[in-house]
Amino acid sequence: MVAHILIVDDEDTLRHFLRLTLEDEGYRVSEAADGQIALDLLAHETFDLALVDLRMADVDGLEVMRQFRQRSPETQIIILTAYASVPSAVEALRHGAHDYLTKPFNTDELLTSVADGLARRRAQTPVPTGPRQTRLVYGDLILDYGLRQAICQGQSLDLTPTEFDLLACLMESPNVALDSVTVLRRIRGYEATESEARAIVRVHVHRLRQKLEPDPANPRYVITVAGGRYVFTPPVE
Repeated sequence: MVAHILIVDDEDTLRHFLRLTLEDEGYRVSEAADGQIALDLLAHETFDLALVDLRMADVDGLEVMRQFRQRSPETQIIILTAYASVPSAVEALRHGAHDYLTKPFNTDELLTSVADGLARRRAQTPVPTGPRQTRLVYGDLILDYGLRQAICQGQSLDLTPTEFDLLACLMESPNVALDSVTVLRRIRGYEATESEARAIVRVHVHRLRQKLEPDPANPRYVITVAGGRYVFTPPVE
């Protein structure tokens, strides 16, 4: 069945671009120029995924997301946001959004996030939350499972749920190189081809490094090794 995606954004040009991009990928697409129109559509249509702008004049993106969570909890939500409103987007993630994208975003990043969200929607598999210990500590890097929070050098990291699960997956197997298929299976509970898994995990690793690494171009925690595998290297204490 063709996935049905809703675009909720008050920027006509962006909506048009998103519609063309997603339809080129074979998705069925609907549009809403504001939050109220989106909620009206939700009353009589079903969506697999929604791209929702955070800042809109009438009903904002957070309220649209709340209504989706109540009325269609299986729909995956990707928040679209300007850089200045990233803290609000992170708050949306904590309340159930699948991901967020900052404007302007890369088309490959958009399509990867959409594909990941739809795969998660199809799987409907609870994501593992890690082993029974409450936290992992390696030097100046702390992962707290209960709070779902990572702290590096005393600073809390604003990780998306996927980024947190990715870091947890790697930290649980320090100094072990994990391939992308295995990583995706552990953090999302579904199988993917090697090429699909590499494309999805590559984007999430890149975004994780931007928040975790002192120098993302020369990572010290999450290292890429031969064969497109990733390994967590604990800091030297």
